[in-house]
Amino acid sequence: MTANMSKTETLSLLKDSNQRVVNWFTEIPASEFFQREGDVWSSSDNLDHLIKSHKPIAMALKLPKFTLRTMFGSPNQSSRSFEAICQVYTDTLSAGGVASGRYIPNQQTPEKPETAKSELLNQFSKASADLVSVAEKWSDDDLDGYLLPHPLIGKLTIREMLYFTIYHNLRHASQEGD
Repeated sequence: MTANMSKTETLSLLKDSNQRVVNWFTEIPASEFFQREGDVWSSSDNLDHLIKSHKPIAMALKLPKFTLRTMFGSPNQSSRSFEAICQVYTDTLSAGGVASGRYIPNQQTPEKPETAKSELLNQFSKASADLVSVAEKWSDDDLDGYLLPHPLIGKLTIREMLYFTIYHNLRHASQEGD
């Protein structure tokens, strides 16, 4: 198993993956951005989903640490590697795991696609910058000492949740999508 990345390395990759999301979706013409093919999410759906995924993590990281400990308990193992979290997630997806509840996108084709696309990109930029900003305030050790729930793969340490977010960004900012 690969060693865990430092906080600095993790946040650098998170920033890079956030920028890749912005770059990826910026390149898609507004005329295509809201188009779905059958049940496959549109680009706007994917970006909306990422916004909905980033916001609760940032919100949770703003809570007092004792609140997180009370709500979700303490880790009973060391944080897994980036590669291990990616594998757990892809295995869960392969077994039929899908987004649900508040993570389901609800984008509709707007009257002004260019404006709506720009607004979504701004929302993502704000949500992702907020997540990075609040994560920067956590110590390297605390990233391994607290848990957050993931709706598909269970409780993750904060470090593991950041690893997941990096990988999740990269999956959605690519041809494969989720």
